[in-house]
Amino acid sequence: MNTQLNEPPLVELRNITKCFPENEVWANREVSLTIRRGEIQALVGENGAGKSTVMHVLAGALSPDSGQILLGGRETRFEHPRDAIAAGILMVHQHPQFVPELRVWENLILGIEPRGTLGTIDRNAAVARITELATRYHMPINPNHRIEYLASSQVHLAAILGALLRDPQVLILDEPTAPCSDHEVELLFGLLRNLAEQGRALILITHKLREVFAIADRVTVMRHGVNVAERAISETTISELSTLMVGEDCQVDSDDLRLLHAYREPPASNAAPDKPAQEVREAAPEGPPLFSIRNVSLYEGHLPLLSDVSLSVRSGTILGITGIRENGLEYLEDVISGSTIPDSGEVVIDAKRITEFSPRRFRRLGIAYVPTDRLIRGASMDASVQENLILLRRKGLQRRGVFNRKSLDGFSDQLKERFGISASLKQPLRRLSGGNIQKVILSRELSIGARVVIFSEPSWGLDFRSKQFVYREIRRLRDAETAIILISADIDEILSLSDEIAVMFRGSVATELRGRARTRERIAEYMLGLEQALDAATDEGSP
Repeated sequence: MNTQLNEPPLVELRNITKCFPENEVWANREVSLTIRRGEIQALVGENGAGKSTVMHVLAGALSPDSGQILLGGRETRFEHPRDAIAAGILMVHQHPQFVPELRVWENLILGIEPRGTLGTIDRNAAVARITELATRYHMPINPNHRIEYLASSQVHLAAILGALLRDPQVLILDEPTAPCSDHEVELLFGLLRNLAEQGRALILITHKLREVFAIADRVTVMRHGVNVAERAISETTISELSTLMVGEDCQVDSDDLRLLHAYREPPASNAAPDKPAQEVREAAPEGPPLFSIRNVSLYEGHLPLLSDVSLSVRSGTILGITGIRENGLEYLEDVISGSTIPDSGEVVIDAKRITEFSPRRFRRLGIAYVPTDRLIRGASMDASVQENLILLRRKGLQRRGVFNRKSLDGFSDQLKERFGISASLKQPLRRLSGGNIQKVILSRELSIGARVVIFSEPSWGLDFRSKQFVYREIRRLRDAETAIILISADIDEILSLSDEIAVMFRGSVATELRGRARTRERIAEYMLGLEQALDAATDEGSP
């Protein structure tokens, strides 16, 4: 812990209040925070607790209705994010906004373009600077790659590199580890510790309490727009934080407790292998697959993105697919959702070989899809909550081309109540927290009664209670004989939900695990290529 307690605070927020009058939501009520140099401060709370809103105020994206921002003890006011950036305060959002068609370096230097002697953009200088930062912090980012070809985790890492190009003294990270594998989380945590040692202040908005204990020095808990508690990490517990977040005696599941201990205590050398988190099904459901891909390959030029991938899922089964995301998860998601046509191989839905690829076509064939990228693929951010909820049911809610208002409102209210969406139906979707956006997309997709549902990173951005609700929904669908494809870089999520597990490595299926062969240890070995390397070494040494 590098906090300089004897120094005055770098930044103070005093009694920040913010109301959104269009739906009479008080997002923040007299929120006060102290931000110190060299400290990693976690900001936790349920979806809609006001965490992102108060940080948007600090970052200049929102103006408070009342309250003060003190910078170095002097009151200041930010009218625009560029004012906050000029003061050394910068926020990396949960869903970074890039131009997908541009390359990494072109996106990251917008507004700070290095210029050559004739005033033109010095591409070589930009690429060299980004490469130097990526190398220093061990970030696997190629500045010449186009954003649209990056995995979600790489987009987040690129956004953080873009922030560091501007040399912030206060760096706010909103759910930065949501799409990251364990390896990428460790890279990011190493970066945060390095920045703290340099005397910068880090604010980490997260729902993952195990990460709070792994990286933070101090934690502030928010609930219903108010900061209800502040604790040094050494003086609190995961159970206390859970209770403070939800305002009641919240039961923390065994997975979260096990994960917490795994971060804080290395396993003994003679410890038994991890056991699967859910009760194992000894016998797989019978019957033909509802959804299959057969010998699918995908290329970017001569570079293989997917190599001869074959997978299938039956009704009443959850097929979990995991791996480090740049090893093919995002490209597999594109193919099985109908977003990308494979270069070879085939997709088969309910014994029918598919020749027309599009998410709309796949939905007509009974496939629901909850994507990783909520903002680009999953939602219309300028449309209202209600307009997003009814997107797949428009015809059924119309009579002679005109919406039946009673049916429309009844359907929307039912989804809002069932999925616990904390927003007005008339509210623009972009006003919602990341977790509530996820609930809108989830409720919409599950409302169509699909036979196959594809979930990609389903708990990304969700608080503990919302995550458990989503997990219950996934299991309920499985028990109702729906076929589930679950794509997640979170090994523990895969273990806790899946009946069968496929592990991706370098664009191929490294292994498929069933029954009691599904352990965290084995999954980690295959997703990092360790098991394959061992197999190859054994083969070479064979007589």
